[in-house]
Amino acid sequence: MSIFSEKAGITRRQFVKGTGMLAVTAIFAGVMAKIGVDVFAASSDYISERAAGLYSLDEKMAIRKSHENPEIIQLYKDFLSPGEVKPVSEKAHHLLHTRYGKDIPGLIEELQQHTLKNAV
Repeated sequence: MSIFSEKAGITRRQFVKGTGMLAVTAIFAGVMAKIGVDVFAASSDYISERAAGLYSLDEKMAIRKSHENPEIIQLYKDFLSPGEVKPVSEKAHHLLHTRYGKDIPGLIEELQQHTLKNAV
């Protein structure tokens, strides 16, 4: 059973193979780390450029806040809170917040009836 017995030392050939494998592994890890750092730097640059572009577009907009948009104000006056602009009305809360369930079809039907009534 010489397979399971340990020898007293390692040969020069085993040492060279071991150090060669260690060097190749270290070089490979270094290259991969460099690629990872470059990719991270590139994505970081892209994110900062994208944010700067979005901010510059936002600064050029005539209406920058949704609650100042005349169309939204009219929507509130006509349908969501009739006669006034009340963003926290019950109907606005139910229609503008994401909901799932049985109450959605009733609200959609009410919106369609309101649209048909105003179209006539």
